[in-house]
Amino acid sequence: MDSFDHLADPRIVAAAGDAARRIAARAEGESESDSFLAGCIDDLRDSGYLRIIVPERLGGLGGSIVDVCVAQEKVSRAFGSAGLTANMHLQYLGSSLVSGMWPEERLDAFLRGVTEHGWIINNCQAETELGSPARGGLHHTTATRAKGGWRIDGKKSWSTAAPHLTHFAVGATVRADSMPEHLGQFLVRRDAPGVRIDPTWDALSMRESASHDIVFEAVHVPDEDVIRVSPAGDRYVPPLETAPWHGLPFAATYIGIAVAARDFAARFAATRIPSNLGHPIGDLPAVRAKLGEIEALLFASRRMIFDTARDWVEAKAPREQVAAQVPMVKYWATNNAVHVTDLALRITGGFGLMESNPVERCFRDVRAGLIHPPLDDVTLATAATLAMREFQH
Repeated sequence: MDSFDHLADPRIVAAAGDAARRIAARAEGESESDSFLAGCIDDLRDSGYLRIIVPERLGGLGGSIVDVCVAQEKVSRAFGSAGLTANMHLQYLGSSLVSGMWPEERLDAFLRGVTEHGWIINNCQAETELGSPARGGLHHTTATRAKGGWRIDGKKSWSTAAPHLTHFAVGATVRADSMPEHLGQFLVRRDAPGVRIDPTWDALSMRESASHDIVFEAVHVPDEDVIRVSPAGDRYVPPLETAPWHGLPFAATYIGIAVAARDFAARFAATRIPSNLGHPIGDLPAVRAKLGEIEALLFASRRMIFDTARDWVEAKAPREQVAAQVPMVKYWATNNAVHVTDLALRITGGFGLMESNPVERCFRDVRAGLIHPPLDDVTLATAATLAMREFQH
């Protein structure tokens, strides 16, 4: 398969390749063990991958959205849950660098921790009572004023790599006498007293991602770890600059998993010689048609991801136009990834159903892409609105 490595910083490609090799080797022996994801995070840390998005002035590699997409496909190809863990960290940092949510000096301090201490974070917003955070609404998790800071109480769900992170970015409804209720965000340390991991993750997809619930019981967050509180109760509205970070890295992650399924299916088609056939099954027209469709789906998806990311970085089109395209790229990439793994399973047959082969895991893992926002219905409804807009005025 053609490589898109030439689009990215060679240092970042090298870090991604190093991380992918370490993770792939680890997955051959211990993907079912409780320590597997922790070991993958060590691989991401030791390869320098966690710092590829950090600005160079703070010790990172200063990666762009193009660099992250190319790198994420490579790492996710090695193992989906490790790729998703890396994605949650990188897309949150990339968004934070342009979101204006963090006070600048606090963000710089955290990014130095990433480069100097290997800190890793996830944006923990989801709650079972809330539904998708992308649709708005105040959180059940609360932040109340306490001496020298804030007290956090509540629970977050579907928090990828929860037991193995060093920090959480936690959304909470601010309740204080001096200000209206609104959604604030707080930096919570994994080892803070009152933080507890509830091992609830038992899912079809991303089984190794340890996306457990996080329980906060009277957790103290000092004032210096407040990411955002608005004394006037203003609602935070993400600026346009955050748009590519909320779709393109996810798209690259799930296409990376689909590429892994394609690799196994292509190797299987080229080398599987049933005794009653006498030649590789890849010679059969039906198999070749399925493999060719896989190639077409991956080609279109990768082109959409990388070209859209490059359009953003190089300002080849108006930012508003590219931002509107990002959800559609995520839509096509995740749905194409699902189709690719379905075709790979049809090529590999009973072998692909076995847990000992990666197609089975890839087939399950890509389905998680369908529930990451923006959801398909939101994307298509927005696209329809934009299509009609020029004719309504």
